Amino acid sequence: MWPALIAIFFIGLSAYFLTCRAIFIPLPRSTVKKILKLAKVGKKDVVYDLGCGDGRVVIEAAKKGANVVGIENNPLLYCMCKRNVEKSNLANRIKIIRGNFFKKDLHDATVVVAYLTQKVNDRLQPKLERELRAGTKVVSADHTFKWKEIKRIKTGHFYTHLYKI
Repeated sequence: MWPALIAIFFIGLSAYFLTCRAIFIPLPRSTVKKILKLAKVGKKDVVYDLGCGDGRVVIEAAKKGANVVGIENNPLLYCMCKRNVEKSNLANRIKIIRGNFFKKDLHDATVVVAYLTQKVNDRLQPKLERELRAGTKVVSADHTFKWKEIKRIKTGHFYTHLYKI
């Protein structure tokens, strides 16, 4: 168990230094399931996971039948995510993009998942307002956006917030 925890720590540290956005802290699978249930993710959805890390959100969303796009800037996490997606046998429903999600077009999303910092959420909000269609759901684990919240649930030691554009 210790080697895995040490590896996660160093991957997270490298994510922080390479992207200067958010340290990689993987969400527990139970929290991921609660987040997707909160957003009512289903077969008609196109889910974007911004900063997809190791891919656990994209894989769970694909299990619900959604088409999923994960965007990850950190090269180590990108490779880990690609590997996890390939092992999941759901690669036909998942596209992983290496790059900065601020530079990617999000217009076809029906659900956006963000487990970022408050500072990044504040920068991200205008982009989401410009690009997302009316009715798109935005789920933020831990940190908030300045929109009217539809619902908030306790997911582990923090709250997850649901918004509708």
